[in-house]
Amino acid sequence: MKALVKACIGPDCMRYMEVSEPFPGDDEIKVRVHACGICGTDIHLMHDTYPSNPPIITGHEFSGVVVETGRAVQEFFPGDRVVTLTAVETCGTCEWCRQGLRMLCPERKSVGSGRDGGFAEYVVIPALHTFHLPENVSLTEAALCEPLACVCRSVCERTVVRAGDWVLVAGAGIMGQLTAQVAMACGAQVIMTGLRRDVGRFQLARELGVCATFAVDDGDPLEKIAQLTHGMGPQTAFECSGAPGSAELCLQALMKTGTYLQVAIPGKPIFFNMDLALYKEITISNSYASERSSWLIALRLLEQKRVNLAPLISAQLPLADWEEGFRRSMTREEFKILLLPSPDGQRVSL
Repeated sequence: MKALVKACIGPDCMRYMEVSEPFPGDDEIKVRVHACGICGTDIHLMHDTYPSNPPIITGHEFSGVVVETGRAVQEFFPGDRVVTLTAVETCGTCEWCRQGLRMLCPERKSVGSGRDGGFAEYVVIPALHTFHLPENVSLTEAALCEPLACVCRSVCERTVVRAGDWVLVAGAGIMGQLTAQVAMACGAQVIMTGLRRDVGRFQLARELGVCATFAVDDGDPLEKIAQLTHGMGPQTAFECSGAPGSAELCLQALMKTGTYLQVAIPGKPIFFNMDLALYKEITISNSYASERSSWLIALRLLEQKRVNLAPLISAQLPLADWEEGFRRSMTREEFKILLLPSPDGQRVSL
């Protein structure tokens, strides 16, 4: 089968190549991959700024159909439509595993970086960490379940968003759009900030229910945010861009005793105005990827049609065109680009 492999550490490390087709162990299932999304982590992995275990088949944002099950598997059958938790291998005995915090296990191996992932025609995953898709969720939309689960971790588990709260989402990209939708599903009124070039993203955000959008490079939005929130400022700010100036904006805009939550990975040390956070008694939090509970929330929101993923899929490309997909993802001018591993995968722009 064909797969996208990180072959080694260093430059020119990615290979679209023929690899052996996997077979499931007793407790595993074999999945025919329908689509796999390109994540910022995949870009970092290519550039060796995210840890990996090469040679490794990359990709972790995927959906697919079960084609074979191990002899001990009882909950899944060929034809079932599935998605999977990312942290599929952990020690199971450390304090973090005992608390259900698999992403914090020091022995964790995630799909696409620690063990073979979804940029391939087939992938083998443990049945224990696999989820059935609700009937009303398409396989294409389901490829965005992983970033949605990460956002559910941020909004629903690492802080409290209440009905009627004002929420600031700083960043208009895919994670900002998902964060805004989940916050609105919790009953919040959302303000989104970004750049002037985000005009199309702002328009989509407003169509999906965001009440106001402001470009930070087109005047100072702080006064407008204060006016909207009756001079108090938002109760919660989610930083979804990773930009140092965005962190400062969130602290400036937040109400006293508000909550700052870091969603995006800056990728480098940034200045953080701790004095301002202290003077305003800001609670500082963050979230790292997702846990099983986050996936259950994400799947319920999708089943209930509380989140709309379809507008966030910018394009679908054959896996063979991975270089184009990565290039377009790195421009940050589109939302999510999916790669179709099937040999007869067709290029579809949305």
